[in-house]
Amino acid sequence: MRLETLTDVIGSVYDCVLQPQEWSRSLAQISSFGESAASSVVVRDRKSTSGMSVFEHGADQSFLRLYFEKLAASRATGISQVALDQVGDVATMTMLAGEREPLNSDFYIKWVKPLGFRDVLGVLVLKSGRRIAWFSVVRSDIQSRFDDKEIGQLGLLSPHICRALLISDALELQTVAAARLEETVDSLSTGILLTEDRGRISYMNSSAEALLKKGAALKSRDGRLVAAHSNAREALSQALEQSVSGRAPASTGQYAVPLPDEEGAGLIANVLPLQWRDSRNPLGPIPGAAAVIIQDPAASAKPPLDALAELYGLTAAEQKILELVAEGVAPQEAADKLSVSLATVKTHLQHVFAKTNTGRQADLVRLVAQATAPIKPRR
Repeated sequence: MRLETLTDVIGSVYDCVLQPQEWSRSLAQISSFGESAASSVVVRDRKSTSGMSVFEHGADQSFLRLYFEKLAASRATGISQVALDQVGDVATMTMLAGEREPLNSDFYIKWVKPLGFRDVLGVLVLKSGRRIAWFSVVRSDIQSRFDDKEIGQLGLLSPHICRALLISDALELQTVAAARLEETVDSLSTGILLTEDRGRISYMNSSAEALLKKGAALKSRDGRLVAAHSNAREALSQALEQSVSGRAPASTGQYAVPLPDEEGAGLIANVLPLQWRDSRNPLGPIPGAAAVIIQDPAASAKPPLDALAELYGLTAAEQKILELVAEGVAPQEAADKLSVSLATVKTHLQHVFAKTNTGRQADLVRLVAQATAPIKPRR
């Protein structure tokens, strides 16, 4: 083994953090450094039998890969007494086959020899909540076995493989978390935008995008957020500028800006700085200096009537009355819709009042409104 090439090999390993496809090139260098016939890195998903990434260089290693998968993932009995428990743990041929005549052992005869290999070195290189991974190098049957010095030299490399895979796993977890967060924000019926200097839009969810496409009360002009109505344009611009510059209202840290349209309706924009008071920015990783939350008073999300009925122990008939009351339907109209008497409706309504600790229809409407999350209905 040539120690002078170790630095280059370590550099190639860290290239794989952001570009996993580089493992094929890095493993070729590792095989050369270890004077080995083949090498591999196998990453297995703990929760999915099909979730496995295999990176190999050199000869086919299918039997050996299966062995290490069982050893590292399931610790199946009858395979070996060796257990890869901790990241960095090494399994050598002697450890796997036993001290006495390893080339006559079941491990060698069943798992190694059929592939044309003579010696094996395996290392557990990742063990996270989501994944487990192992690295192995092998020598062919015409090569000598790894000696203690060579195992030690490869031991200089394995911590870097462990670290590279740990970083890669953490980065992927952050990517998945960010994608799920974006999916969640995108499911809101409320429009969410993030803006930077002078109202430049850096992010918007699908509800905000739909509102901007209508353009009745709010528009995107040259990539910047502007009010459609001239009377609201200066108020929105000032709220965005002061939020970005850290001059939001001291008491609340936010602005509520009315955005009328030409038809006498419109939207309400709540502008909040992403950095306020003590200079901490809880959303620092998100590109944007101010958040704009757009609410359309005329639009409403579907109330969670099933959940409310279960929460307050309402019967099916009482839930139907609650639904009609929430829609603003009067008792007589509700009776007509349900083909029941007005007395029946009033009886159900009294039961709903008692169970929800309310006394008027207005209280029930308020209760339903407060329980309604701003989530778009599924299509």
